[in-house]
Formats: sequence, C-alpha cells, structure tokens
Amino acid sequence: MLDAIREHGMVPGLWLEPEVVGVQSAVASQLPDAAFFCRGGERVVEQDRYHLDLRHPAARKHLDEVVEFLVGGLGVGYLKFDYNVDVGPGTDTGGVAEGVGMLGHNRALLDWLDAVLDRHSALTIENCASGGLRSDFAMLSRLQVQSTSDQQDYLRYPAISVAAPVAFTPEQAASWAYPQPEWSDDEIAFTLCSALLGRIHLSGHLDQMSPSQLALVADAVAVYKRIRHELPTAVPFWPLGLPSWTDSWFALGMRGRAATYVLAWHRGALSRSGGVCAEEESATLRAPHLRNSGATGKLLYPALGGGDVSWDDGRGELTVGLPRAPSACLVELRTK
Repeated sequence: MLDAIREHGMVPGLWLEPEVVGVQSAVASQLPDAAFFCRGGERVVEQDRYHLDLRHPAARKHLDEVVEFLVGGLGVGYLKFDYNVDVGPGTDTGGVAEGVGMLGHNRALLDWLDAVLDRHSALTIENCASGGLRSDFAMLSRLQVQSTSDQQDYLRYPAISVAAPVAFTPEQAASWAYPQPEWSDDEIAFTLCSALLGRIHLSGHLDQMSPSQLALVADAVAVYKRIRHELPTAVPFWPLGLPSWTDSWFALGMRGRAATYVLAWHRGALSRSGGVCAEEESATLRAPHLRNSGATGKLLYPALGGGDVSWDDGRGELTVGLPRAPSACLVELRTK
C-alpha cells in the first residue's frame, strides 16, 4: 500500500499515539515498571493503556525502534502523533513529586522529538493530541503541522479556522475539509474554504462524488496549491474581528507579499437544533492596509456561484455578497 501511494506521487503517512501502550500489549510486559508513569508503586492505567515515561532509556529505545521501522524501513514520510489520555498530575517514579516527574517526561519528549527530526530531516510530524490540544510553543517550535480540531460539524469549523492563527503559524494550522456527496455545492465549498488559508486535511467520501462535485473539490485544491507558497510569510488579520462561536459571518485575511487573501463564510445564526437561518446577505470586511492602494478584488473560489465581491479603495473595505447560507468564498486583493 505504501508503494502504491508513492507511485501516485504522494507521501505515505501513518497515525501513531506513541506515548501510550495497551495493557494487553507485549510491550507492556517487556518494559520495566520504571519505563511507565507510576504512582505509589503502581502503573497508572488510563483507558486500558499505560503511559510511557521517556525519562527512562528503555521507553525511548522502544519508540526509536518503532520510528526506525516505519520511517527508515518502510519509508513512511508523515507521522500523525496523537495524544488521547489524561494521566493526571504525573508520575512519582524516582522518588520525586508527581509534577516534577511530568515535567521531566515532557522535557524528555522534546529531546526525543529533536533527535527523531535530526535523524530524519525529510519527515513531517503532525501534532494532533485529540484534535487541537497540546498546542504549546514547545511542541509548535518543533513539529511542522498542528491539527486545529477534530470538530465534525462543518458549520462550526469556521470559528476554529479563523481563530487558529492567533496561536499557530498559518502554514502549521491544519483544518479538516470533509465534503460529502449528499451535500449541496454551497456546503462542499463551505467546508473546503475552512482550510484554504492554512493546511488542508482533505477527507470525506470523495470516491462517491459526482464528476461535478469532484471538480469542485479539485478546483479548491488547485487554488490552494497556487497560493500556499505565500502563506509561510503571510501575516493574518481579522476583517470582522476575532470570531464568536455563534457568529453569522466569519472572515480571515492573510496579508502576503504579492497579494492579500480573504476568506468569508456566511453561516447564518445557529439554531438550537443545529441548523442555520439566513440573516444578512452581505458583509463589509476591513482591509485598511490596502486603503488607496489601487487594489482590485477577484473571486478565486468557488469560480461559479461564489457570490459577489466589490472593493472600495478609498475606504479599504471589501463587500462580499453571499445570499445563501451556508456559503463561503475566497477572494484575492492585488495591487497593480
């Protein structure tokens, strides 16, 4: 399977939760107690799993062997590191306070990650951790991709995508885009837009889509490939301010060197049942850095039915009309 992925010009990746070991795993009996989180002389059990203590050389050796097998042996080029446990205050192994043990493990984890990336400089590691947790600067300074969320309601994702650049760099912020074949074109574009100014996590039942639906997905990916090289140096801004969870409209801008990109979503107000009801059909988005610049606005995605856009150069304001809810679009503002 990995060979087939490479033959299609892609990099194979695998999901791992490296710091935990199932209580029934052979590894659980092969490693000493000191290689796991312990309190009061007993291993800490969380969801039928033990937690490795990377202060111990046997724990690090185990993880090194796993990575060398997958990356060095099988040629895996992407690892998604998850972390779905809550082990409480830490470990008292070694006669230390539990918090001291936790801090020691965290520092040992960072050292281990540094060593892995030193050995495999082409490897990409995603920091997942239950969707978007553990997004501290120690991890962000090392790992190339940060999952923003495991949110499965596409209507709720824009608030997450818009707020993500407060904590992550745009090129790290990976948002899920999961179009489904039973959705309308507006809904498909809506979920795809949630990832266009960050890193795309493309999912959904693409194999069950019609040719026109697949074309809508392919168009989004093509637009993303054209602009993604600008994101690492782009500076985020918020044309409507930082989002609220229940907002009807959302907007995120990226001020690049060659152009400014603005995403706009018209979700409508969320009802108690989870549906939406349409409200304002247009929104005025602020881009004051382009005031009197002679910029022009261009709709990049979706190419058809993506709404109306107009740029007021003197006021530095972009008006986006999206009469249907939910719907979304990506706009480019470029000076001559």
